[in-house]
Amino acid sequence: MAKRRSKTPEELADDNARTTPLGLFNTAEAYRSSAAALEQAKLRGGHADSPIRFLYFHAIELYLKALLRQEHNVDAIKSSFGHSIRQLVPEAERLGLCVADEDREIFSLMMDTDAVIEARYVRTGAKTWPTLEGLNRTCASIREQVGKLLREANIAVRM
Repeated sequence: MAKRRSKTPEELADDNARTTPLGLFNTAEAYRSSAAALEQAKLRGGHADSPIRFLYFHAIELYLKALLRQEHNVDAIKSSFGHSIRQLVPEAERLGLCVADEDREIFSLMMDTDAVIEARYVRTGAKTWPTLEGLNRTCASIREQVGKLLREANIAVRM
């Protein structure tokens, strides 16, 4: 496997200029809205829930990254936090996010099980999933708080 080359300072600056807290927040909104639309379409049960879960999982991750992007550059978010809810949540809390107990339960399932990866890739067998209702609630809660924190930082988030 070929080793990736390091990005030039110009490429890193371009990544930072093009990946903003607002852009991450708006992309999270698109994933959340899509999950909600699929839920409303009543395409539920069994495998039909997997895309909905994935959309909620990804929206939650992007909302957290929108908050982190105020303080961290894109490369740091990628290398230090990646897709790890276990690492993203404590940093978001340090930056002002208040996590409710109900949301902590969803984060725990996202951290301590294979739920996130199994929403994306097929693997048979018994699973522990967060409910769609729980994911929707946590997504909405994180959205509201991150949106408020971004607005307080003079980022023009529309809710």
